Amino acid sequence: MAAYLEIGLMLLAAVAGLTIWWLARSEPVWRWASLGMLFWGLQIGIRLLERQAEPQAPLTPWHALLVIAALAWAATLCQLPPREAPRLTLALLPFVTLAPFISLLVFPAQLSQMVWLADLLPLLLALPLLEAALRGQASESRLVWGLGLLLKAGGSWALGLGWPPHGFAYLAWALGFSLIGWGGYLEATESRLSKGTLASVLVGLLGSLVVLGLEPHVQQPFHSFFLVGWGYAVMLALAGIGWVVYLRISSAERQLGLWINLLETLSTKAQSTQNLTPQGVLQNVMDGLKPLFGNLVGLEVRSDVTIRAGQSGPYVHTFELALDTPTEGRLYFSGPPKDERGLEALAPLLTERLRLSLALNEWRNKAYTDPLTGLLNRRGYERQVQRLLRRAGEEGKPLSLALLDIDHFKQINDTYGHPVGDEVLKRLGGLLQKASRSNDLAVRLGGEEFGLVLFGADLEGAYRVLERIRGEVRALHISPIAWRLSISAGLAGGEIPPSMATVQRWLEQADQALYEAKQAGRDRVYPVPPSSQFLEDLLEL
Repeated sequence: MAAYLEIGLMLLAAVAGLTIWWLARSEPVWRWASLGMLFWGLQIGIRLLERQAEPQAPLTPWHALLVIAALAWAATLCQLPPREAPRLTLALLPFVTLAPFISLLVFPAQLSQMVWLADLLPLLLALPLLEAALRGQASESRLVWGLGLLLKAGGSWALGLGWPPHGFAYLAWALGFSLIGWGGYLEATESRLSKGTLASVLVGLLGSLVVLGLEPHVQQPFHSFFLVGWGYAVMLALAGIGWVVYLRISSAERQLGLWINLLETLSTKAQSTQNLTPQGVLQNVMDGLKPLFGNLVGLEVRSDVTIRAGQSGPYVHTFELALDTPTEGRLYFSGPPKDERGLEALAPLLTERLRLSLALNEWRNKAYTDPLTGLLNRRGYERQVQRLLRRAGEEGKPLSLALLDIDHFKQINDTYGHPVGDEVLKRLGGLLQKASRSNDLAVRLGGEEFGLVLFGADLEGAYRVLERIRGEVRALHISPIAWRLSISAGLAGGEIPPSMATVQRWLEQADQALYEAKQAGRDRVYPVPPSSQFLEDLLEL
């Protein structure tokens, strides 16, 4: 009967070893552990043969295989990340230290009996790894193969104390091999512990304790110590399972809270219209997704322009969002998302949120942009100039403001028609956009009148910009216009504006300077003298 049990154990060890070898395909460090499992199975077979031959030597080949298997496991456990300094798992140290102490008391001179304690080495080295799992920094599956190592060590210790192999010892080994193989499979597939797995572990641990208590050897004093030690180990294992369940419940509650926050972030009712710009929405979505998907690195929407929050790389995983053609959305991850099913369920709401944002941005562009030239209209100017005013005060940089219009524009419309006049307006709008930097404002205020707000430019620098634009306008040739085009401009500012009232006064001064440029013969830029501005600033104060 014992021979059949040992053959079954050999098969269990072989299956567990092959499962661990499968895990080693993605993490080669596990190859040593898989060899350790195979050596454990081989050790059982060699022990079966030696027992039938009744050898007399105190140390035999199966003793060597036991030690080699422990060292193979040690080679894996010493390299496996992540690790945490043992705190909770230090509770297992009394069991680990009690085993050699009792063995020395019972068999002080029998080295063959002490060899069984080699199975305590993998358990001891696994403590930092199990600590990481208990703290939620590593896969829960570690606890499964960690309990397998505990059962294997407990069975070996029992054999070392003289327990019959067909009782508790072989039961502990069978459970240990099963849990090691199952834990390796769970870690390879990145699966969470199911209720069935937790229940099986619980039944196995309690069953081993019941079988141990029914053994007749418990009547001897040192065997009673082992019963107490194993009972202590089982209680710790059960506490670890309870801790995992507690962490899972806490994590589920935390995840639920994060999902609720994200859904509120994506809800249109939770956003004011000022936060519905594409860039603002993308950043809000990033902020909401980041706690749920820690490896999210970027969010991007591509249409006529590309809008991005975060970064587009480095990444190893992309999640596509099905927006309207030709618009496309994309999430960038530094690794596969942990909850891709949840992400797929979220995708329709996320897509709708981004689609609404793009539509609103298009409406705003129509409201704040001149459709003919693509420049800001007067409403867009009033909105954006306040932003520049605040930034100028914060950074201590001047603003310059220019008004300009096309000379003899009415004559162009009367002579060649409005389509030609519209072409002139578009070409001038293009020149103003070309001359504007990212912080400048180019505006069509109405008709042939345009405005230009230059951020960080004094009057001298702004004058050079306007002269360059004037020269480019003179170089334009628009058929069928027979004369050379020109513009007149008035220029004011060149200082840090203290208030919006100052900017409005500069606009009036630039308008007056434009009128004077027209009266002086057109095709020229008239700046407002700084001295007159200074006097008006004093009067305003």
